[in-house]
Amino acid sequence: MKNFFLCLIMLLAFGSAKSQVVCILCFDQNDSISDNVTNLLLNGGFESSNCGGLGYFCPNSSFYNCDLTNWTCTGGGTNTYAHNIDNTFSMVIEGTQAAYLGNFYCNACSNVTNDTSCLSDSACTMNPLPPGFPTNTVQQGGSTGVSLSQTVNGLTPGNTYVLEFWAGGEGSSWPNRGLFGVDVGFGDTLLRCKQTRSFSTDIGTRYLVEFMATSASHTIKFTNWGHICQDCTELIIDDVRLYPLTDLSPSVSPCLGINPIALFSAPNHICPGTCTSFNNLSLNCFSFLWSFPGANPSVSTDINPTNICYNSPGTYAVSLVGSNATTSDTLTLNNYITVYPYPAAQGIAQSGDTLFANAGAVSYQWYYNGGIISGATASYYVASASGDYNVVATDNNGCEVEAVIFNVFAGIAPTQFEGEGVYLYPNPVHDNLSIHKLKITSGSIVSISVYNMTGQRVIEHQSDVYNSKYGIALDVSVLSAGLYYVGISGVENVFYARFIKN
Repeated sequence: MKNFFLCLIMLLAFGSAKSQVVCILCFDQNDSISDNVTNLLLNGGFESSNCGGLGYFCPNSSFYNCDLTNWTCTGGGTNTYAHNIDNTFSMVIEGTQAAYLGNFYCNACSNVTNDTSCLSDSACTMNPLPPGFPTNTVQQGGSTGVSLSQTVNGLTPGNTYVLEFWAGGEGSSWPNRGLFGVDVGFGDTLLRCKQTRSFSTDIGTRYLVEFMATSASHTIKFTNWGHICQDCTELIIDDVRLYPLTDLSPSVSPCLGINPIALFSAPNHICPGTCTSFNNLSLNCFSFLWSFPGANPSVSTDINPTNICYNSPGTYAVSLVGSNATTSDTLTLNNYITVYPYPAAQGIAQSGDTLFANAGAVSYQWYYNGGIISGATASYYVASASGDYNVVATDNNGCEVEAVIFNVFAGIAPTQFEGEGVYLYPNPVHDNLSIHKLKITSGSIVSISVYNMTGQRVIEHQSDVYNSKYGIALDVSVLSAGLYYVGISGVENVFYARFIKN
């Protein structure tokens, strides 16, 4: 019969290295806590190795002669004697072998041998030790100690997992509890281990470390610095298992007092018809329900939803419900998503071999037959080859709108003197340019814009006086010498032409 009890520690310090460790439970028992679990660790019983029996598995040691499959030994030194053991050495809980992290004597509290005055239990864990301790000689790994670790992949960030393992120690020569560290990705937590020589009477410790995954990969690491006193044991570990919280035995009460906190962020100023993604920053949650009114999709249960698309300008709320085994937390941010107004409509007009986009955008980029035209970033483009052209215009919000023109014929001379629909005189011009032969009804309002070679509008003129005899007079005396484009728009027609200022 399993004897569940003992200690519980809640780790709630935001910003600390262990802020993603939900809680640590410890039980005075040898048998497992949860049965029939999905163990995400490999060789958790240390049964597989290339030792051909028992051997020393730390490469830094002069005794090194083999490896434990799927586990990596780091740290230690030439005198480190960590090795796999059988039940002639101590209790073995699972299979026939366990891992012993042998590393001789260390100093836990000060440089005084056997000084254990700083050791203070806090429920299942130990309170922090002085900086730089525990420490050992260089030959035993110094303050680094000797570690055995395995990296586990395929975790779901935001989900809670349970690291379950058994901890024991050496025989009757070391009856007092030892000290070791366990790290699930957030730094060492100090724990205690007891001597477990006798299979029939000794009882080790079962630990459960519940933590929230912050990435798809976490490294599980055990560290021993050595005997913390002359009669304190060193660490033996066995039956190491990592499984989802949903596999935890129902006999174990959920960690109480751990409230979920729903938090998120996202790029939240976007253009209409585009999508955004959300970064889940929640704490102590393992299930999520998102609400995106006005978006497609409008709901999600993903941890970090992607491709949430908004088609219409406006402001939109976002809600997230984060839950754990006991309760939930809801965060609603009103007007969180801002979808900019539609950019001004864009179009392309052709005058001779020159293509004109609608003026007013912040930037332009021209394309030919689907490929970008390097350096073509003005509001107009002189077509050098026949084919299809399109332009992407960007407004001051960074929103883009596209226009396309098909079957452009290159090499058609632009209107400089008298052409179809418009006549400029004189051309070249010095002071006053006359615009004639506009196909615009007499009396219509005519808007005229003059652009330089970089696409900058340098003259804007509006006239409601037009007749076929006199046309429109435009003062261009303020312009510097060079080539210019004139755009002429009326009620029904838009014309473009070039002129030269001398």
